[in-house]
Amino acid sequence: MTERVIRVGTRAVIFNSANEILVTHCLNPEKDFYFLPGGGVWFQEKIEDCLVREVKEETGLDVKAERLLWVRDFIEGFPNLHGIELFFLATIIGGKLRAEPVHDVEWLEFSFIDVEKLERIRFYPTSFITKLKILRENRNWSETNPYIRSAP
Repeated sequence: MTERVIRVGTRAVIFNSANEILVTHCLNPEKDFYFLPGGGVWFQEKIEDCLVREVKEETGLDVKAERLLWVRDFIEGFPNLHGIELFFLATIIGGKLRAEPVHDVEWLEFSFIDVEKLERIRFYPTSFITKLKILRENRNWSETNPYIRSAP
């Protein structure tokens, strides 16, 4: 019997001083897509601690979770996985952005890019691009309902 899994993860929305957003680039040529940095919560790990740990492990940056922005779940395309992601606005408080790619499940590299560029690359979730543009202009912006229904 195939194991069915509910996976909880965190994702960081991080802007630099030039108002660019930090993205993760999956370097697998068959997939080649971008997403926000973060990863899975360990058993008995606090969600904000997960965010800080994952960003540090992946990017080399030390961050502080400022506030919860959105909660998203996804099931499409994953017959044995139900993913739940919590997106936090985060601020860089130290560290140095990793210059070389890292290997997680895939080879990943990290960079800051202009939010406008997200429309010209394969960025997931695509439904967040408009939200990120608004947030770039106003860090205090929030939605009345932070739950994002399962969508690409």
